[in-house]
Amino acid sequence: MNLKIERLVKSYGKGEPVLRGLDLAVEGSGITAIIGSSGAGKSTLLRCINRLIEPTSGSIVLNGTDLTKLKGAQLRSARRSIGMIFQGFNLVDRLTVMENVLSGRLGYVNLFQAATRAYPQADIDRAYALLKRVGMEGFVNQRASDLSGGQRQRVGVVRALMQEPSVLLADEPTASLDPRTSEQIMELTRQLSDEMHLPVLINIHNVEQARTYADRIVGLRYGQIVFDGSPDQLDDAALDLIYGGKDWNAPDEGAEAAARPGGRRLERV
Repeated sequence: MNLKIERLVKSYGKGEPVLRGLDLAVEGSGITAIIGSSGAGKSTLLRCINRLIEPTSGSIVLNGTDLTKLKGAQLRSARRSIGMIFQGFNLVDRLTVMENVLSGRLGYVNLFQAATRAYPQADIDRAYALLKRVGMEGFVNQRASDLSGGQRQRVGVVRALMQEPSVLLADEPTASLDPRTSEQIMELTRQLSDEMHLPVLINIHNVEQARTYADRIVGLRYGQIVFDGSPDQLDDAALDLIYGGKDWNAPDEGAEAAARPGGRRLERV
């Protein structure tokens, strides 16, 4: 996988740009954590990559294709290779776990198959295998509305993986979860990234989780990259640069504080 972002700008109306000529290159696999204060541009960056919001200017080139130049069918086709995990899960509550998971294949089936939910057997087999991998095989026919937050996020992870993405974006995937479940989801993401050789870009508030689970950390401030390095390089000076001397241990308003228990890695989850 090769993702190259150059001179990316995103403005809303006449206000100051949220992203200010941002350059970022991501190659290969592993987890890249994007950290920074609220308003730094973390979510905006991820949502520009998959065109959930439109960049104002700049280029986003994924495996040789500039996503900013695509429209219609070409854009829909390109989005199939970009998996997305959301903070709010984005499941359809009235549908079962299996139906939600199979919706990750909508970009690959025709309109009749989508309308009648007549997915190929290979897709169904893959969905079962992935649900088993994340410990959700016993919930296949359960409505999404009946699941806990951690279970809902596991379903969201599997739905994204059903796209067979070349890159996985995760926008605050643990912010709505309790601390223990947050750690389990981060450990699961780490394991799946390793097992599938899948690159993950994750927007996260929790600095200690970024240090624990990421291979690379990118710090944003005022829409620009002010730090780009390994977890070991993320010292207090770097954190002051990213957060402007604020208490970076404190969660942002509306975000869940998630402390890693005991300083140990969790077992396979």
